[in-house]
Amino acid sequence: MKTDERDQIRAAMERILSGIAERSNGALTIVALALEADVPRNALTQRHTDLKNVFYARVAERGAPSEVESRLRATIAALKKTIANKNAELANSGPTSPPSSGR
Repeated sequence: MKTDERDQIRAAMERILSGIAERSNGALTIVALALEADVPRNALTQRHTDLKNVFYARVAERGAPSEVESRLRATIAALKKTIANKNAELANSGPTSPPSSGR
């Protein structure tokens, strides 16, 4: 275990909660926190569960999601709608006939 791992996690937590993530997408998740801290996710889920709990508590204190998270969620919703529309288009176009052999 790195001796500075806890410091890396604390610094990453501050960056994410301040909206100035450098290595991650800034989402308020353990995955993003691990990426931001440049540590494996299990560092938070197994070794430093206290820091994971502090992160979740601070996220809960904030109430609403960050601007970055709201933008990401809106993008995901728009992409899901696009996929659903394309799938509907494909379903409505019907089967295509195989190319003729030219005989």
